Amino acid sequence: MKKNEKTSQEIRYTAAVITVSDKGARGERVDASGPALEALLTENGWEVIFRTIVPDEREQIEAALLRCADELDAALILTTGGTGFSVRDVTPEATLAVIEREVRGIPEAMRAASMQITPKGCLSRSAAGIRGGSLIVNLPGSVKAARENIEAVISPVRHGVEILRRSLSDTEGPSPDCGPASGLVRAVCISAEKGTGKHAVPYIDLKVDLGIPGDAHAGKWHRQISLLAREDVREMEELLKRTLEPGEFAENILTEGIVLPELPVGTKLRVGTALCEVTQIGKECHQGCEIQKQTGKCVMPTRGIFARVLEDGSAKAGDVIQVVS
Repeated sequence: MKKNEKTSQEIRYTAAVITVSDKGARGERVDASGPALEALLTENGWEVIFRTIVPDEREQIEAALLRCADELDAALILTTGGTGFSVRDVTPEATLAVIEREVRGIPEAMRAASMQITPKGCLSRSAAGIRGGSLIVNLPGSVKAARENIEAVISPVRHGVEILRRSLSDTEGPSPDCGPASGLVRAVCISAEKGTGKHAVPYIDLKVDLGIPGDAHAGKWHRQISLLAREDVREMEELLKRTLEPGEFAENILTEGIVLPELPVGTKLRVGTALCEVTQIGKECHQGCEIQKQTGKCVMPTRGIFARVLEDGSAKAGDVIQVVS
């Protein structure tokens, strides 16, 4: 059986739940909708692998969605909150920014079901769509409305996820058995200060003779961008016995499927739409490294690589990274 082939027996109905709430994120309100959705999903045979709370900030909502889809590979991602008319309600906008294909029928069906209960159901701005192998669905913030909405579509949603996951063997990622070495970008990250961990962002621009605008390392001619493999981060997670967020080792680009330290200096890489050149393998941690203090051990000195930008472009999670020469 090929690496990406999935049979009906192998499909994992995994789910993630993201509560969007300013007060919940500040600890001023107990999250009731998130646990309620987790319980409902579990009752319907879904395996909830992740649940979190983020404030009504578009950038943070997008980052959470990207992590659930690209890092955790959750088959279904439910958000609760931020779908109304308030100026702070931006969950649909964040969702539409990260999805690749919109699924309009799901929110239409949920609104139709809500209209049978209250005429205010037409005011929901919920969106739904597909990113990679993940289906993202927005739900209202109240426990009652969130449950009513997902219950109205839970059966067709499962069928849709089954079709999506079965199709992954035909559409997911580059094949490692043909052509130049290649992999995927799993996260893109930046930081404002040197020597600190970075945070994930929806996308990055890469500029010749600069690197990534807004990143602390922009302008360094030979170390404009840093790359680290997700496989190496997983080893560190096992060693440290905790989950590591993208960017904790100060990498700009988290990759998967390509052995970075084996690429010699001078190797040219197509990262998203940008062309880059490997300039350094690993580095020596400076004295008092904040990253090493926070994580207990830094993997960049032995497993990370650095590169400079040869041609302008951009990159985001899900893009292909490929050796050109």
